[in-house]
Amino acid sequence: MSTLSLLDHEWIPVRHFNGQISKIKPSQLIDETISDLAYFRPDFQGAAYQFLIGLLQTAFYPKNNDEWLDYWHEGIAQSQLDKAFEQVKPAMQFGAAKPAFMQDFTPLNGNKVPISGLLVEAPGENALKRNTDHFIKRDFVKAICPHCAVMALFTLQTNAPAGGQGHRVSLRGGGPITTLIMPELNSPTPLWKKLWLNVVPLNDDEKPQSYDETVFPWLNKTITSEPPKNLSVYPEQANFCQAFWGMPRRIELDFDNITQGNCDLCGEESSELISHYQTKNYGVQYQNWRHPLSPYRTDSKTGAPIAIKGQPGGLIYRDWLGMVTTNDDNQPAQVVNVHDYRDLESTEEYHLWCFGYDFDNMKARCWYEHNFPVYPIFADPDSDIKELIALALEFSKDTLPILRKALASINKQSSSVDIAYWKETEIPFYEFVKQLIDEKDNPNGRFHFLLGWTNTLLKYITQIYDKAAFSDPDQQMINSEKISTREKLLKDFNKLKNIKKIKNNKPS
Repeated sequence: MSTLSLLDHEWIPVRHFNGQISKIKPSQLIDETISDLAYFRPDFQGAAYQFLIGLLQTAFYPKNNDEWLDYWHEGIAQSQLDKAFEQVKPAMQFGAAKPAFMQDFTPLNGNKVPISGLLVEAPGENALKRNTDHFIKRDFVKAICPHCAVMALFTLQTNAPAGGQGHRVSLRGGGPITTLIMPELNSPTPLWKKLWLNVVPLNDDEKPQSYDETVFPWLNKTITSEPPKNLSVYPEQANFCQAFWGMPRRIELDFDNITQGNCDLCGEESSELISHYQTKNYGVQYQNWRHPLSPYRTDSKTGAPIAIKGQPGGLIYRDWLGMVTTNDDNQPAQVVNVHDYRDLESTEEYHLWCFGYDFDNMKARCWYEHNFPVYPIFADPDSDIKELIALALEFSKDTLPILRKALASINKQSSSVDIAYWKETEIPFYEFVKQLIDEKDNPNGRFHFLLGWTNTLLKYITQIYDKAAFSDPDQQMINSEKISTREKLLKDFNKLKNIKKIKNNKPS
């Protein structure tokens, strides 16, 4: 196969404001007519955003916030971007010749496996052996074009789940949540601005000194992690920007046996379809890294940062505060902290686009996406709004078990109760938050909003209980036990630890 230069070739699908779809090379991202990327798979869409953000962050980083603002207001000159990207061209070659993008520097000489294994939802080796590939069937993807292979490879390396003995997880762990600052949802913003919102200034310690294996690990022999040494790569041993280019999996695509036909992913015709690859375990084992696009919690035992992962039920407002503000347990992504202190127009609204896989060990259960609001007031150190919202969220979390318990006592409990609770109370929760923010200059007059929030939750759980307990038309008599359970539900609610504090209008 001929070498594909990821900087010189038009391979990234984009959507223009007029609805047209085309393919661009990375340096064309500043075209003001482009509104968004146009991948047909949501995980590729999220990965492609990170690829382009990573490229800008690595080769075209701003020196400080003033320079970031200059580009934001004035735009990026094509000549500047071309010159910057030229620096990383050796790392952006894709093909049989080494070094090759996201592939092991050393020939692997391992067993060939089907190309579908690059897709994180594909059945694993054990599933194929045991014939347990019930949901995603084997052979659903047999051959893919180079354009899709690049993004499949990047997506896997970026999200890599546990993959069996010695098959390492991504730099952020398996299935990390990515959070990107985005402009107002209905605002027609060009793609380059959406990307630039997620590029942060680099200090002298973070700037790449040279574009070698300290940034792009495939440019030299892999630092492997076999026992007994189990070597790890720590942030101090590499450049900050390797966070975008982590390569935990040792992979070598089979470019010797390409075929002609239509790609099983995008459907486009290609004379260089790839159907197999080789892989080897004990690739790079990353420790203690913080990726600038992911929120983290701190391990209570070791103090190490742990990236927030996807969970069953997806992202809901319960998770929101930890995604956009710092507290004792969670830190938002670096890009969120940086955004809070940018001198952007206060009239412009932004949101947080959050996405990622929910993995059960090495099995992909679901892909989740969610948009959370971002409010400038969270950057104000003198505001107590964060504390009031935290109190409301704590109350929401404490209320759910009361509903669960009541429903279980009448044999009406189901796994969908939790998901419904968070989804169906989300809109009123954000209405409550907006009320708080609108009254931000009236600190003594906001606790009645908290009281209103508790009443909203009480009304919700009693309606759900009543529907479950009393809506059966075949049940002529109202069961006294169900009435007692309802009374206990109300009593338990009024015993919640924060209810008195809220009713007495006494902030902590």
